[in-house]
Amino acid sequence: MVRAGQRLPGGWFDPFEPVAGGQDWLDYPALTDLFPWQQPGCMWNRTWPVAPTHDLLVDRWSAFVAIEDPAARADAYVTPRHGRSITTRVPGLPRLVDLGPGAPSEPIVRFAPRSFDRQWAFADPRLAKTESPSLWASVSDQQIFLTSLLTSSIGRGPGATVATSVPDKHHFRGSFGAKDVVPLYRDARGTPNADPKALGAIGEGLGPGATAAIEDLFAYVYAVLGGADYTERFAEELLTPGPRIPLTADADLFAEAVAFGRELLWLHTYGERFSEGHDGVLGTLLPSIAVDGRLTLPERPNDIEYDAGTQSLRIGDGKLTGVTPEVWAFEVSGMAVVKKWLGYRTARGAGRAASSSSPLDQIRPTSWADEWTTELLELLSVLQRTIDLQPRGIDLLDRVVAGPLIAASDLPEPPAELRKPPTGGRGPTQAALEL
Repeated sequence: MVRAGQRLPGGWFDPFEPVAGGQDWLDYPALTDLFPWQQPGCMWNRTWPVAPTHDLLVDRWSAFVAIEDPAARADAYVTPRHGRSITTRVPGLPRLVDLGPGAPSEPIVRFAPRSFDRQWAFADPRLAKTESPSLWASVSDQQIFLTSLLTSSIGRGPGATVATSVPDKHHFRGSFGAKDVVPLYRDARGTPNADPKALGAIGEGLGPGATAAIEDLFAYVYAVLGGADYTERFAEELLTPGPRIPLTADADLFAEAVAFGRELLWLHTYGERFSEGHDGVLGTLLPSIAVDGRLTLPERPNDIEYDAGTQSLRIGDGKLTGVTPEVWAFEVSGMAVVKKWLGYRTARGAGRAASSSSPLDQIRPTSWADEWTTELLELLSVLQRTIDLQPRGIDLLDRVVAGPLIAASDLPEPPAELRKPPTGGRGPTQAALEL
């Protein structure tokens, strides 16, 4: 007998089992009702268009267009049985099969493959199976993409993470990705991804004169999902997929949670968003994490060593000290964040890229990139700061669930049109050119 919401083989859930959680849980508004538009992230179906450095993609593209035999170019492209191929026609772009040696690529932009990881990708729909154009069209210097698991059970760690670049379909934990990207805004102009009537109802629920801007609601939700013990506290309820948000009716507590959420969003976007009160640049937060020697490129992920006793992380010929066991073990629903980040930055690579037969995937880093050291220090500092802040988040959530709440029934059902992806706007190439 399968328990309510328990994962079946293949990641599916039994729809005929009763929903986990009691009435209190069902009274919390669903995340998908607070932010009606959810979108699958970008799905490539090949690994070579994403890389941890910009220069790797330049080299891969040069190698790709240098292949003049169409059959060999199709093999390098990694052509699936179904979907796009090098002969697919994409409006506004030449067919990949028709490109000659030296043909320029589309823009290379920041991309979010996994939680807390910032890499690079081609803003080129010809290379993706499903590029999710609405996400690319909504990119701006204010946009934030929240990811979670909306159709699968969430495991230990934060209940959501964020990115400022378009996320991969499996951004949150590396698997079970579906319609799991929740943008803050519906477009690059900043149209809220929320029902204005719902924002008004939340303001009314908070008391006379109170308001709830979309940015405040987003920060509040992130404080609940990303800064407390949400997944442990509601583990039984989350056996049925779909996060729900205890929404306080206390205006002062709401404001406190919003401030906490804004701090987390600044932290988890590496200083790119909600920088008010900060210098706008994350920098290295924890001087206790230091580099000893020169970091060099590991051959494979198993060559990276962590020693909990000395709190040191050895990477090639060098090591980082001051890395706590809690940071090393930090996970997002089963995905070990630091291990995953480092695995992409090895000579052999990780996952499908390591076993790919495409010559483009064989164009790998030959040395440790200087920017990786800075980015790794930022990652470790962000994770440590997140761990240090969690008691504050737990206290906030304790007070939220113990106090007066705004019930799901107090909010209007979002209009059907707000659940649909925005239409029109820019494609990924045009969006990249305008940034």
